Amino acid sequence: MQEKIKLSKYPPAGVLKIVERFRYFLVRLSRKLSPANVTIIEMVQAFYVTRAIGVAADLNLAEHLHITEKSIDELAKLSNAHEESLYRLMRMLASQGIFVEKKNRVFENNRLSNTLLDQQDSMRHMVIHQINGINWKMFEELGHVIKTGETAAQKVIGMDIFEYLEKNPDKNEIYNQAMTNSSLMLSYAILSEYNFSKAKNIIDIGGGQGILLAMILHKYKLIKGKVFDLPHVVEGAKKIADQYNVSDRLETISGNFFESIPNGGDMYFLKSIIHNMSDEQCIKLLKDIKTVLPENGKILIIEPIIENNNRYSFAKLYDIQMLVGRNEGKERTKEEFKELIKNSGLTLNRIIHTAAPFAIIEVS
Repeated sequence: MQEKIKLSKYPPAGVLKIVERFRYFLVRLSRKLSPANVTIIEMVQAFYVTRAIGVAADLNLAEHLHITEKSIDELAKLSNAHEESLYRLMRMLASQGIFVEKKNRVFENNRLSNTLLDQQDSMRHMVIHQINGINWKMFEELGHVIKTGETAAQKVIGMDIFEYLEKNPDKNEIYNQAMTNSSLMLSYAILSEYNFSKAKNIIDIGGGQGILLAMILHKYKLIKGKVFDLPHVVEGAKKIADQYNVSDRLETISGNFFESIPNGGDMYFLKSIIHNMSDEQCIKLLKDIKTVLPENGKILIIEPIIENNNRYSFAKLYDIQMLVGRNEGKERTKEEFKELIKNSGLTLNRIIHTAAPFAIIEVS
């Protein structure tokens, strides 16, 4: 019997925006009220927590605690870890609100550690991808990037990151699962804000394993769709289509969007694609899609948008990831998106903010 899929609905984006601003107002206030040297060292030492979360994800500690709480000696045996060292790691994470320490060195999961479980809403593989392995090594070269303007990928692995993933199937599998983790979170936010009922055939350009499209087809029973990506990426989409019971309406196509764009869609997705490319590449891609876009067709660009102010911004944080890993890749401001769209001969219809730190940029 097929597992029942539940599509979560996020709160309205406007409500979460207010909460986010209030939350970071309190963070900034706390920093202003603390001595500057104390605040800066606390910010620097945040990498202790970051790396510890990565180790917890690698050891699959949340999964070991999934059914019931466990003592540290039980947890050490299950994860093949040194008991006292593991206790000190878990004690620190619990102090940060990740896991809960009870009496007699017993631990259990909580809301945050549950995100590291191997389940539908998991972020475990995204954590492993972001914190462990090659990405961590690339961030060690941030100084080199700032001084030279070169990507860390070239220095650390001697090639483009996507070329590296294609040549290393084990790393590519982690990356694909990481993208599925983040796409799931983003998909809930998109489905909560955008009405797809007028679409007939959606083509997801560079759509990875197709989680966003599968969820849309699961909710909207009359829509058909195609996931278009490189062969070593798109093969995982068939499993997800089966999981969401949309295999009869979701087709996978292997190809390179720099070389060709599939026709037949009345809506085209570009989710987390534009930020990987230079302005010239973006304009070419948008023009190529325009050649196959019907008169009333739409393109949805789904990306973070940088705001020119001093407020907290996921887009500004993630822009440093692009700076480190992608040659000419970057996050963009609203004005920069407008310029790209205008220079592609397209029209910006509207920008829809979501509960996730991504916006839907609707273009026709």
